[in-house]
Amino acid sequence: MRNLLLDPQAIETERQVVMEERRTRSEDDPEGALGEELAAVAFKAHPYRWPIIGWMEDLRRISAEEVRAFYRTYYVPNNALIVAAGDFRGPELLEKIKRHFGPIPRGPDPPPVRATEPPQHGERRVTVKKTAQLPVIFVGYPVPNFSSPDAFALELLSVILSGGRASRLYKRLVYEQQIALSAGGDYSYFSVDPNLFWFYATALPGQPIAKVEGALLQEAERLKTEGVSEAELARAKNQVEAGFVFQQDSIHRRASVLARFELIGGWRRLDGFVPGIRAVTAEELKRVAARYFLEDRRNVGTLVPVPPGADAPPRRP
Repeated sequence: MRNLLLDPQAIETERQVVMEERRTRSEDDPEGALGEELAAVAFKAHPYRWPIIGWMEDLRRISAEEVRAFYRTYYVPNNALIVAAGDFRGPELLEKIKRHFGPIPRGPDPPPVRATEPPQHGERRVTVKKTAQLPVIFVGYPVPNFSSPDAFALELLSVILSGGRASRLYKRLVYEQQIALSAGGDYSYFSVDPNLFWFYATALPGQPIAKVEGALLQEAERLKTEGVSEAELARAKNQVEAGFVFQQDSIHRRASVLARFELIGGWRRLDGFVPGIRAVTAEELKRVAARYFLEDRRNVGTLVPVPPGADAPPRRP
């Protein structure tokens, strides 16, 4: 926690590793690149607009002293969380924790992130041209996180819209209309600050991306006007609950879930997740969709495929 060497040679070696990781996940991955660009237009003030791994220019220039300064600021006991799960005796484990971490002095509290994203007053769009086989469309709406009473409804809406092959998007765009190769999305319930509710589709060869986008948006509108059936709602609740319960069969995942709830206000919130999901009504889903899936709060990213090499950056002098 406090004695990492961080010598220049090790930093340079790791720099190359992280740069290659970025190339694999973002720069050479068209969908990863599109996701980064969409976040950059959806957020104007909040750090969510920056990729966690950083931009390539940052990775190239960051100095050893900057790395050490970050380490000194954030790797302190008062900014750490220890979670234990499995077969152990509490008093013995606490003694080990005290022995290994107790002597490390408390550091200054890291600076809190106070940035608040201003309201969005109009649709935002971004187009990314990358070497790719098929066009892709991303759509994202600003939504609240776990702290909102609407969070459980948003979690269920995400499953209904994009939770696997039985979801509305997959059934409508892939099976019925046969205009998309894949379709899905996500909602970040555990996001520390309000984030995006987003979904995507990859167009089939020969299908105009505008047609695929229209089909995506139509499904969002259907949730606002038609709502969901009780059977569909019950299926979504069962899917969320089963996933939440079964993931804790793994000791590692159990510890991870405890940590995630602790980071958003306390691990005991875990006990309220399933009851909160069960309490959501079909009428509530319709209300929440109408509240957040608004045209003036929509962010749209489009991936336009280009021939190999056409998206290569100019050579650095």
